Amino acid sequence: MSSNFVPKRVLGKFMHVTDQPLKRPGGKSLVYFMGAGFCPFCAAERWAIVKALERFGKWDGLVEDKSAGHDEKYLNVPTFNLARARFESDTVEFMGKETADRNFEPLQELDDKDYEILDMYNPDQMIPFLLIDGQYMQVGAGFSPELIQEKSHADVLKELGNPNSAIGKAMNAEIDNITALLCKATGGKSAACEGVKALTAKL
Repeated sequence: MSSNFVPKRVLGKFMHVTDQPLKRPGGKSLVYFMGAGFCPFCAAERWAIVKALERFGKWDGLVEDKSAGHDEKYLNVPTFNLARARFESDTVEFMGKETADRNFEPLQELDDKDYEILDMYNPDQMIPFLLIDGQYMQVGAGFSPELIQEKSHADVLKELGNPNSAIGKAMNAEIDNITALLCKATGGKSAACEGVKALTAKL
């Protein structure tokens, strides 16, 4: 990381934090996510992560879930549990850690690989934390969980398909932001990059 590099906001809440890509074996771009099952903001952001990455590959083992039903600002936000999910892609590698479940019980322990990333980009271990290619990061959700709290997964999917609804606009904007960042990182090799050229041009 250059000592005179100044982080700046790029798309949505994403910050450009370094010019040094964090590539994985085989040259894939890394998407790293840390969240927790109880966290409503993590629940919201997972939708955008899952849907954006679907444009670059295939998920296996995704499980529908909800955020905590008590002791959080927004409750029962529909989401996915990524603890055992696997993502296959020719250009992108996904690494995720869910530190607790929706009942606040410990779930996945952080290991040396996690600390290596967190110590550099997110030493306070704030969640949700999303890092794309080592260059772009976001702490927090790109849209408010309030939009989808207490809704079913089917409801959210229906709204997602309606670009004119409040939910559709907010979620699709975040999905496109993640897509554009990945298109920048991967050299625009996915067909999905055609639809976000204007966003990618801003990077």
